[in-house]
Amino acid sequence: MTTTLELPEDLVEDIQLRAEQAGRGLDETVAELLRAGLAASSSRTATTVHATAEMLAERRRIGEKFLTGEWGVDLTGFEEGREADRKTAEARDRAWRR
Repeated sequence: MTTTLELPEDLVEDIQLRAEQAGRGLDETVAELLRAGLAASSSRTATTVHATAEMLAERRRIGEKFLTGEWGVDLTGFEEGREADRKTAEARDRAWRR
């Protein structure tokens, strides 16, 4: 298929140089570069997430808990639990080293 394109002169010179270095024709080199460019751009497409009604409802529920301060109630005792875990780990380490 024949197509006419208006390309910047410096770009055409770069493509011609690449074609000469590879020992290929200009048409083969342009086709190769276009394929590589298309493959690279298609691999960077955005990921589409299909959110279900249940997912959106859960997100809304969590957001409301955070905004109303109810989320903080769920975290009550968190730091105390972490401290207890640290103490247990330290005791286990001491016992192991004896």
